[in-house]
Amino acid sequence: MNLQDLVYFHHLARSLSFTATAEHFFISQPSISMALKRLESELDTILIDRRKVLKRMVLTPAGDLLYKSADEIIKTLDTTKRLIRDIEQESVYYGFLPTIGGHFLPKILPKIVRFTKSLKLIEEESSDVMLKLILEEKVPIAIIGHETPFILQNKIKQIQLLEEEMSLWVSKTHHLAGSKSVSAEEIQEEVFISLSEGYTHQRVFEKWANEYRIKEPNIVYAKEIKTVQSIAASTHMVAFMSDILLGNRSDLVKVPLKKAPKFYISLVINTEAKNTYIQQQFNDAVIEIVQNGF
Repeated sequence: MNLQDLVYFHHLARSLSFTATAEHFFISQPSISMALKRLESELDTILIDRRKVLKRMVLTPAGDLLYKSADEIIKTLDTTKRLIRDIEQESVYYGFLPTIGGHFLPKILPKIVRFTKSLKLIEEESSDVMLKLILEEKVPIAIIGHETPFILQNKIKQIQLLEEEMSLWVSKTHHLAGSKSVSAEEIQEEVFISLSEGYTHQRVFEKWANEYRIKEPNIVYAKEIKTVQSIAASTHMVAFMSDILLGNRSDLVKVPLKKAPKFYISLVINTEAKNTYIQQQFNDAVIEIVQNGF
């Protein structure tokens, strides 16, 4: 079986368009047709029902089976190509979240100097996205945030680094700025600003807000951490964040929250990932550093 024919079929099965497939690969439509015919001849079956009586082409059961198999084959091939490239270039990958990573990376990097020339940071804003990349073996190791003490994924090794209580953050002129601590019941009428869906903080906040029956329109969501901070610093809104997200901002005042929910930060590694030798060395070095308390 010609591997390129399989690649063409994979795209054709997804798009169900000879034109779109040909344009995607910058080749002629007859080339795509010939690739399909070669596959059908080799497998002795019809893969795509393209009768004119149909409004559009459809995959046959055999075509659907081949599409699913081709999807796995192409993903495996892409992973293998990346691993071979990484072997040649001696690349190592580390998942990096600007907020959380910015706190821990300066403590780790000085102790892994031998890897710095090979290090490639894969940056994401969301811990949820980063965890997904780790599970998909696109990122081998990262430090992420999570809302429960344990990440319940079979192939994830987790080393907890930090446990923080969530706090409220307000401008210096806000009436809560001088409070030693507040309870949820005392702030029912406040307008809160929090990170939007896709962030761990959003789930922690919504669980807390639902528990104490804080509902919209008293809640505003933003997609960026800096946006949440800036709005809280310049308005009457109350931000709901962990200390680690604040960085060096001096225009916000912390208001401790009674019975505050917690936010956890861990180093996570996919134990089933197909790592290169140098990547595994890097992973082991980072694990040793964090286990020794940096």
